[in-house]
Amino acid sequence: MAENDQSQEKSEAPSQRRLDKAREDGDVLSSREMFVFATSLCGLLLLVSMSYFSGKIIDTWSSLFELSHQEELQNLRYTKIWDSLKIIFVVGGIFGLPTFLFIIVTQSVVGGMIQFNSKNVSFKFDKLDLFKGLGRIFSIKGLVELLKSIAKVVFLTGAVAACIWLFLPQLVYLSAMNLQDAIRLSYSLLILLILTLVILLGAIALGDYAWSRYSWLQKLRMSRQDLKDEFKETEGSPEVKSRMRRMQMEASQRATRQNEALKDVKNATAIITNPIHFAIALRYDPATDTVPVIIAMGKGHIAKRIIEEAKNYEKTIVRSPLLARALYFTGDIGLAVEEKLYSAVAAILAYVYQLERGVDAELQDFEIPDDLQFDESGKVLGDNNATT
Repeated sequence: MAENDQSQEKSEAPSQRRLDKAREDGDVLSSREMFVFATSLCGLLLLVSMSYFSGKIIDTWSSLFELSHQEELQNLRYTKIWDSLKIIFVVGGIFGLPTFLFIIVTQSVVGGMIQFNSKNVSFKFDKLDLFKGLGRIFSIKGLVELLKSIAKVVFLTGAVAACIWLFLPQLVYLSAMNLQDAIRLSYSLLILLILTLVILLGAIALGDYAWSRYSWLQKLRMSRQDLKDEFKETEGSPEVKSRMRRMQMEASQRATRQNEALKDVKNATAIITNPIHFAIALRYDPATDTVPVIIAMGKGHIAKRIIEEAKNYEKTIVRSPLLARALYFTGDIGLAVEEKLYSAVAAILAYVYQLERGVDAELQDFEIPDDLQFDESGKVLGDNNATT
């Protein structure tokens, strides 16, 4: 019992198939702090790039407040509102689209390409369970999130305070500067402050990524039995594989026998065909054989070769689809024909003997038992008794 429990421990690293299955189900590695870092970095880059076209932005915004006469305020209020909305949409696109792309790229680097899965958007009633909610809050993951939030507040607040303390002399005399110098200094200090915060957020994001990856892999760990079951699903159970190998070997041996039996077609009494899909070479010599014997048989390519050999040796070929299939699926090379087919084979042999004696004969009707009527795949047709 203890050994069975040991085998069920999640002590094995997840296989690649388990990881791929998790991603297909929408369970991908993700780090919240990496997203915060990505959006902060994107914001910093956009803020830096704004210095190259900030003048145009200010001119566009200031144009909203330009009026020739006071009377225009009443007439142009809707126009000015629409112009201001357009500016807001454009600025929102300038900031929103690059940020969205940054998030997509970050997720691709962290946990692979995002895959949509309906399971993730479905409503889960277990989320309303109060006890499970408390369990998540006071779990190890909840503790880590709390420590991470405290660390963020401490480090980011300390960084902001350090930057303000370092540049306090310039900030004190900011009001004494002219407007252009004051804006330039404020912009530089803002960029430096945000850069400091982004660096700290990057360090926190790396730590969060390491923890998130560890937690994700721990959640997907497998037991030895899981690995065995997965191997069976992927490669197939040993019993099924052994049976398939046995069937393949038998098919290969049968094909070999059929090829080797082609040389015996010259000794055939009659060839029964389907007309080309199946071919059976029968031998019946009353001096040596008590019953008709199959000396060659085959389907597809082998059947065509049997028919060609029969034509070369001028053997009589009789077309009987039902009988050809019945002989093929119930007999084998070197064996006597199925007892239930004696009467049908006897009718064929009598017809062949008459033709060889020069008699203008007709093939007599014969019946094939219902349970020996097969289609080309070997499945019983179940039709009524049929003739040639």
